[in-house]
Amino acid sequence: MSRAKKSSPSEPAPLDEQFWALYGLTNQSETRDKLVALAMSEISRRGILDVNARSLCDLLGVDYSLVTYHFGTFDGLLAEVFVHAHDLWIASIKEALGHTYSSPEERMRAVLEVQINRAIKYGMVVGIAHLPQVSENVTRILEEKFPSRLAAAVGFSVAVMSMLVSDLKAGTMTDLQMDLVREPEDVLQSPFAAEVPVAMRIQWAMVGPTLWMTGAAGGNKEIAEVDDHLQVEQQVRVFIDRLIMSAKES
Repeated sequence: MSRAKKSSPSEPAPLDEQFWALYGLTNQSETRDKLVALAMSEISRRGILDVNARSLCDLLGVDYSLVTYHFGTFDGLLAEVFVHAHDLWIASIKEALGHTYSSPEERMRAVLEVQINRAIKYGMVVGIAHLPQVSENVTRILEEKFPSRLAAAVGFSVAVMSMLVSDLKAGTMTDLQMDLVREPEDVLQSPFAAEVPVAMRIQWAMVGPTLWMTGAAGGNKEIAEVDDHLQVEQQVRVFIDRLIMSAKES
């Protein structure tokens, strides 16, 4: 576990198979999907204020008009990035749940750690999933095009964490793969409903270390030295252990 490092703005990643695979794409993927992936990469590399439609199209070697064609406006593209950041959040949870564990503590730790690893893997763009509003126009587009998608992602996360907390307290191992096919809202009508407040507190608590591990606070020598001096990676592990202990005792 190592915090994401910000690369120089003059060093964009080579757009090869390895780059596209990071976003579940290939060299043959649709231009539309590549624009979303490249926007995510460039936001993490340069910051959201320094990325624009023309710079993305220049890197990809396509005409600037394709942003308008596929997304309407650059804000439309940013809205898609916001949604995809949430998709990565859910994908990371599902990835963790796809493994076999020996105890409920081990499984909860894996679900929390994989969210940290997502931050390290994708960088600052992960933080977008935790922002209540990117901009007024992007928010409007999200509400018009994806009225329930983001809420469903949050609901899914809380639903899974509620079940994990319940298992943690009972010392059981619910077959969460079976439960994933249900609507997240069902948890509010299930035996796990009592653990929803605890699950929400855990997810709120994870926002801080997740944002830190994206490297968004980095970019200068002083912050890097803070990481080394405070042994941040070790502190994140301790933080997760204490979250699990707190949930078990709640």
